[in-house]
Amino acid sequence: MGELLTNQNRQSLENEQLKTAVRSLLARLKQHQQLLGQLQDWSDHLFVDAEQRQILEWSMGQTRSNSYYLSQNSTFSHTSLSRGGTKVQNRFDSLELDRYSEAQILVQSILEDAVKLAEATEEIDLFATQSNQTLGKQRRLLTSTRDVLLEARMLPLGDIFGRFHSVLQQLKALHNKSVVLEFRGTEVLVDKVVAQKLYGPLLHLVRNAFDHGIESFAVRQQWGKPQKGQIEISAYYRGKSLVIEVRDDGQGLDFERIRQRAVECQLVDASQAMSLNEGQLTNLLFEAGFSTADGVNDLSGRGIGLDMVRAQLEELKGAIAVYSQPQLGTTFVLQIPLSLTIAKLLLCQAGNQTYALLADAIEQILIPQPDQIRSWEDGQVLRWGTGDLERQIPVRRLSQILAYCSPVAKPLVSQFKPPFVPDAQVKPIIVIRSQDTFIGLEVDQLLEEQELVIRPLGAMITAPHYVYGGSILADGQLTLVLDGAALMEYVLEQQIVSSTNYHVASSTSHLLSPSTQQQQLPPQTRAALPASPTLESQARLDKVVLLVDDSITVRQTLALTLQKAGYQVLQAKDGYEAIAQFQHHTDIQLVICDLEMPRMNGFEFLKYRQQDSALANTPVVILTSRSASKHRLIASELGATDYITKPYLEDKLLKMVTGVIEQNSSVS
Repeated sequence: MGELLTNQNRQSLENEQLKTAVRSLLARLKQHQQLLGQLQDWSDHLFVDAEQRQILEWSMGQTRSNSYYLSQNSTFSHTSLSRGGTKVQNRFDSLELDRYSEAQILVQSILEDAVKLAEATEEIDLFATQSNQTLGKQRRLLTSTRDVLLEARMLPLGDIFGRFHSVLQQLKALHNKSVVLEFRGTEVLVDKVVAQKLYGPLLHLVRNAFDHGIESFAVRQQWGKPQKGQIEISAYYRGKSLVIEVRDDGQGLDFERIRQRAVECQLVDASQAMSLNEGQLTNLLFEAGFSTADGVNDLSGRGIGLDMVRAQLEELKGAIAVYSQPQLGTTFVLQIPLSLTIAKLLLCQAGNQTYALLADAIEQILIPQPDQIRSWEDGQVLRWGTGDLERQIPVRRLSQILAYCSPVAKPLVSQFKPPFVPDAQVKPIIVIRSQDTFIGLEVDQLLEEQELVIRPLGAMITAPHYVYGGSILADGQLTLVLDGAALMEYVLEQQIVSSTNYHVASSTSHLLSPSTQQQQLPPQTRAALPASPTLESQARLDKVVLLVDDSITVRQTLALTLQKAGYQVLQAKDGYEAIAQFQHHTDIQLVICDLEMPRMNGFEFLKYRQQDSALANTPVVILTSRSASKHRLIASELGATDYITKPYLEDKLLKMVTGVIEQNSSVS
């Protein structure tokens, strides 16, 4: 099913690319027909001029012929008649008789072929549309099939929770306690095998809450609590885990009683028991044979309980935690990791990388207004919400959080996506929520929401806990799947660690030499850290190079070379388009320009650059096949920074690009 979904996404993308290419082809054919129409008008104009010259020549020839006839006073010969018959055709105007030159016939044939090409292209567009409709039907069938398979494999937790009502009714009758059992998240789906293994632990926790948690009617009345005790079981997904909470509003954990029983059971001695904190005392509840009950009954006192709960959860690779407050109740939190294979993911772009975020942790996606963002020394804050519900949410750039990736240029297969986006543009913010905590992730671009197959990274890679797995995008690229809730926890932890390290470093910096400070990490930790990119590669990511050449082959080849080296690349096919690129992208640091181009050639562009103060400081390197000294001299007089002839060596070109940009940066 996962492979089918991946192939379906790939087919959809290829179909969209085909439709985009067909629309581009239709537009180019229309332009081609307009050019052919202009060519035909030009040909007709030349033909009319030639016709007028022929008529003038015929008139002069007729006068000479009549004079000769009168002087000779003879009859027409066969030869003269034939010659005159040839001249007769020239007496007709183009409005009276259509005549075609060889050039007109050739242009007319090209026009007819262009019309046929347009018709064939429109048919391809129709077929692509029909193919897209078929793919839509296939996607719906695939979704329906997947839902059927999930129905057969998965089970709503409500089917498990519902079995506890009868158990609670029996307990209420036997022990004369009034308790209400409530459920939340009954629609949450889990694997049937996992659901069946969860029944035992949950049943014990419910019985434990009834016996140890909920007080008798007299005690509850004494504490001013409602007559009926409450036990609540709630289930929900948090990132890549299923979380089930069993909560009661009873008396909470008696930590002094736990301390006393730990000494009685000889788990610790008296002196050790007095030094145990609440967390350590809570962990004693999961020791084998431990119980706080005074006697043995049908509910408790046998010492077989929470240790079995923890053992069964460990079989599912899960964990259990306990939270308690005196007189307010106790909450047992069960966390079971999920093995998601197909999920809805939000694709976004940060830096040069594409990431996929699990959609369940996303609270909102927004384009902030200028008055919603406040900048502080420690970063940015988003004013989110209105009125009394307004919150101050910290905002972090996803590209800075995940700054360990190597600078890899975006492949040319992404040509149907929007081009390079300047930093000045307002960028979208993804609001991530985990319980009552929020954080905003600023990304460069939102792509789309897709159902994708999530694959594990394998045992060879020890990924951070916020990386859920990997996925293959429709265009064949690999992307990391991020757990938003875990990523937010990581960010908050890093902030605490950074703040702590800052205070420690500032107070002990005089005691440590630089070499000692660099060796604080253990060797295994340093080895596990990914290698950071070089400063030179990081600096190149901020450099924008404009390629100006009328040959698309030269532009694409040179663009690929520069992108592999880490540069951002813009393209233009002549001087006019280059000027337009400067109007949209003010951070261009270098122009590589050809000389021979239509509309505005390289010399004309250099002349325009001299007259425009906004472009005058941008270095221009001429890359041309003209190697004569005359071309070099004119380019130099017009302000060209350097001059390279084709063919060129890639390493030499890259060194020149780096040198020119560095020199211009140091001067500015």
